[in-house]
Amino acid sequence: MANGLFNLKQVVQAVQQGGWPAQKTPAVEYLVVAGGGGGGQNSGAGGGAGGVLQGIDPVPNGQTVLVTVGAGGAGGNGGSGNGVAGGNSVFGSVAAIGGGYGGYNALSGGSGGSGGGGGAGSAAVAGQTIPYGQGTANQGNAGGLGLGGGSGGQAGGGGGAGTIGRNAPTQNYAGYGGDGVSSAISGTTTTYAGGGGGGTYPNTSVPGAGGVGGGGAGASVASAAGTNGTNGKGGGGGGGAGGSGIGGTGGSGIVIVSYPDVYAAATTVNATASTSGSGSLFLNGSNQYITYPSNSAFAFGTGSFTIEAWIYPTSTSGYRTIFTTRGVTSNAVYFGLDTGALYPVLFTSGGVLTSSIAVSLNAWSHVALVRSGTVVTIYVNGVSGGSATSVTDFTQTACVVGYEYSTSQYPWFGYISNLRVVKGTAIYTSTFTPSTTPLTAVSGTSLLLNTISGAYITDSSANSFVPTSTTVAGSWNQLSPFTGTGYKNRVYTWTTSGTITF
Repeated sequence: MANGLFNLKQVVQAVQQGGWPAQKTPAVEYLVVAGGGGGGQNSGAGGGAGGVLQGIDPVPNGQTVLVTVGAGGAGGNGGSGNGVAGGNSVFGSVAAIGGGYGGYNALSGGSGGSGGGGGAGSAAVAGQTIPYGQGTANQGNAGGLGLGGGSGGQAGGGGGAGTIGRNAPTQNYAGYGGDGVSSAISGTTTTYAGGGGGGTYPNTSVPGAGGVGGGGAGASVASAAGTNGTNGKGGGGGGGAGGSGIGGTGGSGIVIVSYPDVYAAATTVNATASTSGSGSLFLNGSNQYITYPSNSAFAFGTGSFTIEAWIYPTSTSGYRTIFTTRGVTSNAVYFGLDTGALYPVLFTSGGVLTSSIAVSLNAWSHVALVRSGTVVTIYVNGVSGGSATSVTDFTQTACVVGYEYSTSQYPWFGYISNLRVVKGTAIYTSTFTPSTTPLTAVSGTSLLLNTISGAYITDSSANSFVPTSTTVAGSWNQLSPFTGTGYKNRVYTWTTSGTITF
């Protein structure tokens, strides 16, 4: 083991190469969401969402870090009828503030991570605005104003981590809850901390919807309760309807930390351990594939283009399709593996090109099909496996991953990761070293599947293509060509309080 002083690049390289086995992680990415505030009673306002903090924080190696998950605040029910503020969530020195309570009747909302809305009801003068609670800077937003109506009124929405709570716009509509913020730290893009919607009086009015990210809706039916905020998202509770409608309870918070798996696993208590990051698409060869809609992005014309991917074949049976635009016209591309062998092959109306270099069975290989001008080349792990002249005008515009388009045959057996299609550019024109990190959307990228957990068929190019069918799209797998380089992450999730030792 090396010793001495090292810069960051040297440390990362040493860890990736196994020079420091079980190296302790120096920092973690975190998401800390506090509990949401409870909604108010009796034409009560929506509760504010729990505060949200995200970032990267150094961790004390060998020391135990306290994790607290804030509970959602109770909804207003008797007494003053205000909701109860949500509990704080804490990861070490990072503390997110619980959401403010929703106001009762004509009372103001409470301040917190995000502020609760102002109530409105029989105690409010017609046209009177009822103040909202304030949010905490960099954690959330203010709630919305309530609006009095003499014999009734409409309550404001609770603030969300992303946007303010909406004011009650008229004497017929309560305010909506503010929307939350999204995070992909868990491996799945999820929205957290939406505010609760306002309740109504009279009860023929329209209640406020809960904000995106777990906010509960307000109630409108006489004496009906507001909807609870979503647990694990820190959403605010919805306001209760006029009469004796109780407020919805705020949703509990959550704490998630993530760091690259090149670093040692943590010792945890009361945490759910998982992985995320750039894994792979697994297709089992039994009618599993992904189709993307027809688009000019897949019509390469007579110009240059690049199709590349990391592949992990698990069978040598028949042709195996990586990517194809075949099916409607003859001027199309088929890129896959040769039948009964492991040689990448290109089929076009202009002929066939088979690589002289094979890929490995049950192992990762990088393959690329590149046309530069009129020369088409197949690369295997950065080395040319052969070239040919191609002047074909590729006009087909639909594409399929993992199956031959026209006859639903030649299925892929195994794993595919980071498939990238680039129109107009020959990215590789000579021997190269394949990327050891997930690919990015360079200029001209038509399709990019980074195969991240929770969104493994999401197109990360600027086109954001949505598959035309997801019923046969295989599954995500944590097997990755980048494992060991920090792109598969350890993820620890707390929905109840606990500890972690790095």
